Amino acid sequence: MQMFFRFLKLNKLQAITLGREIEGASYTVVEDTQDYVGSVPLLEDKFDDINLFFIRQKISMQDCDLLINSSSLAGSKEQSVPIKVNRFLKDIDCRLTLTCEE
Repeated sequence: MQMFFRFLKLNKLQAITLGREIEGASYTVVEDTQDYVGSVPLLEDKFDDINLFFIRQKISMQDCDLLINSSSLAGSKEQSVPIKVNRFLKDIDCRLTLTCEE
């Protein structure tokens, strides 16, 4: 299971700043809109960095999400989400995006 906090509508300066301020962060440009999507692995030692960037850059709740990408459930019908997701959502109550790879 991979988990990332994503900033969905960054401008170029914000994207570059994200990459410099948070180790392990990355970004890509959305060709249609020229917005940038920044991603940070959801690790507990990154929670404060993500929260500070969110506040400093005045990011809207609608412009971020928490992406949970699970590999195939391999015959199981359910999979538990780690408790760190709940802890993180106490700071930034963003939407969840779930994907499952077959």
